[in-house]
Amino acid sequence: MKSITTLPCKSFLAGLTTVFFVSSCQLDESQQLEVQESEEVAEVTTKLSGLLFSEDFEGDDPLRGVHYQGAEDYSLRVVSWRSFEGDKSAMFRLTSSDDMVANGTRSEILVNDKASSQDMWYSFAVYFPEDGYEYDKTNESISQWRQSSGGPSLSLRTAKDELYIRVVSPKDEDKWETINLGPIIKDEWTEFAFHVQHSSDSDGSVEVWRDGNKILNYKGPNLYKGRGLPHWKVGIYKSIWNYTKTDSDIRAIYMDNIRYGDQNVSLSDLVTGSILNLADVVINNPKEPKLIIANAHTESLWEDLHPGKIIYFSRLGTNKFSLYADVDERVESVRFDLYRETSNGYKLIHSLHDGGYPFLLFGDNGKGNFYYGNNFLESGRYKVEFAAFADEKGVIPIGDKTSSTFKIY
Repeated sequence: MKSITTLPCKSFLAGLTTVFFVSSCQLDESQQLEVQESEEVAEVTTKLSGLLFSEDFEGDDPLRGVHYQGAEDYSLRVVSWRSFEGDKSAMFRLTSSDDMVANGTRSEILVNDKASSQDMWYSFAVYFPEDGYEYDKTNESISQWRQSSGGPSLSLRTAKDELYIRVVSPKDEDKWETINLGPIIKDEWTEFAFHVQHSSDSDGSVEVWRDGNKILNYKGPNLYKGRGLPHWKVGIYKSIWNYTKTDSDIRAIYMDNIRYGDQNVSLSDLVTGSILNLADVVINNPKEPKLIIANAHTESLWEDLHPGKIIYFSRLGTNKFSLYADVDERVESVRFDLYRETSNGYKLIHSLHDGGYPFLLFGDNGKGNFYYGNNFLESGRYKVEFAAFADEKGVIPIGDKTSSTFKIY
């Protein structure tokens, strides 16, 4: 079986007459990809702008020349029941019992075999269905940039219904930096665009836009030294399924409008379904967030909530209390998740997305007080997680999610 990754796709590259198709991929419900091959390869001479590849799955031959890695007939299908734009999209499906391909449990396409320059742009739209992409505390990749050897030096990953960038650490190539990109929004399309200055040195950078809003401006290396420029893959790769089970046994996502280009493209060439926000939404150097125990009876702040803090109601003077998020003034919303320790670990008992100041665990009545509702916590051990966002919807994160445990007596 042969494949090529020079990606002769639609009208963006013209003059290529030889195309190889990779088998074991199902098209539009029932059509199977077949291997086709001819004798001649014409020289590619036409390039429109700097856009080197664009796939919207609307044509007769989607994924022309793209190398695909998947074990089952259901691993990749072009479907007509869901689309970002147009009528079709690609559905990637992976189960924990799938055979490994290329030494891994994966359903991916190799969009290119090597970046054409250091300055590159990439984009796609992705849809996470509620039924098919359930909560899993372990991670997987949905987009990765990998060099000639080793794991991906840069990838977009998910875990615990959150999205994050994983990039090689500037301090130690054997370690990773992780950067929170906010929650997965189920049953909705999300459009990502990436501007990457591929480099193993400090001049490297990664910029990320989510639904037209810039959410990341990272400076630092994103390649391993001495291994060349990376190739780009999209789809699902869950490496932990190579050797063990996890919370879920099925992962399914839909992708559409997969594109990449060189330094001659712009963000507007890639972002198609989003309202492009040219303002820089990224909040640089935010104030370090912290939680403060709020006495909701006297409407006053009491003490900082440090990890392992013991809260004595007798000292607080009331059992009517909340937790106040002391965050940067540019924060628009905060999400709280409260867990109580049980014999089977911590169990989620309360969640709130607070879209207005003051940001409080149990919310307020819209008049700015420290308490609303009838939430009274009993004695026991708890864990609280909170995350700050630059938008009211809670999509554009500011920093990482913060977690703290505490006891109530």
